[in-house]
Formats: sequence, C-alpha cells, structure tokens
Amino acid sequence: MDRNHNGFTLVELMMAVAIIGIMASVAAFNAMEMLPRYQLHSAARDFAGYLRLIRKKAICETRNAGVVFDRYGNTYSIDGRRVPHRGVLADQYGGGVRFGFGRATRSAASTSSKLPSSPITFQGNPPRVQFNQRGLSNAGTVYFANRRGDCCAVVVSTSGRIRMRTWTGTKWR
Repeated sequence: MDRNHNGFTLVELMMAVAIIGIMASVAAFNAMEMLPRYQLHSAARDFAGYLRLIRKKAICETRNAGVVFDRYGNTYSIDGRRVPHRGVLADQYGGGVRFGFGRATRSAASTSSKLPSSPITFQGNPPRVQFNQRGLSNAGTVYFANRRGDCCAVVVSTSGRIRMRTWTGTKWR
C-alpha cells in the first residue's frame, strides 16, 4: 500500500515549537540584560541633545542660556523647564538612572585621572552650565550611572564642544 504523506507529524510540530520557545527565552533574557545599559545611554544622549539645543538657542537668540542641576533630586532645568517633567531620572528612564559614577574609576575629562568629588563638576550653587551668545561655556562633566554600575559622562569644554563618553570597565570610550 503506497501512502502519500503530506504535512508534519505531531511530534515534529512539538519539537519545532519547543526549539522556537527556547530561542525566544534566550533572546528575551539577553534583551533584559541590555535594558539598563540602553536606559542609561538614552538618558545621557538626551542630556547631550538638550545641551546642543540650548547652545544653539543661545547663539540664535544672542543671549545666555543654560542648564541648572539638582544633584540630590536627580533632575535638571533647561531655561527654567524641569527635566524630567515629573519624578526623577529613574522614573523617566528606568534602570535606576541617576547622577553618579557607577563603577568608573577615572575621570571622563582628559585633564585628570582621578574621579571628581561630585558627579556634576560644573561650578555654582546650584551647579550650572551656561552658554553665551557665541556658544562658549563653562567647562564641566555630568556623570550618569545605573543600578548595574554602568556609567556614561557628558563632557562640555569651554569652546562649547559637547561629548558623550561611556565607561568600558577600564577606560572611557
């Protein structure tokens, strides 16, 4: 008797579903591992973007513009507008994002090798970065960390250059 077999057996289907399930669980685990680092990078990138925007505003409107930090409240204000609008950095970005050094052991600024005493090195009480109508600013660094100990820094030079750096575990990149 010649049978024409079309399709898959139940055992073959169950094996395929099991393999797909295992691959999905591994992918989900890896995504969950990377999420805090992604949230930290988002916070630092957003901050660097805000700084570039406020620098551009200072130049275009020929006036001084700046950012004021609340290091204990884990917030900052851009021309009087608080960021994040509600809560603190960790509420907006998750992952325990805050001002801090994480596991970084050296300064992100090229002028020094030891960590500063505060994660916000801009001068003033409260600390602030100020851009003038030519785009020049006071120099300083803001360090962001998450609950895993990862660290990113946004470095501003007196020429107004804004750089984001990431701690790799041994050096700043």
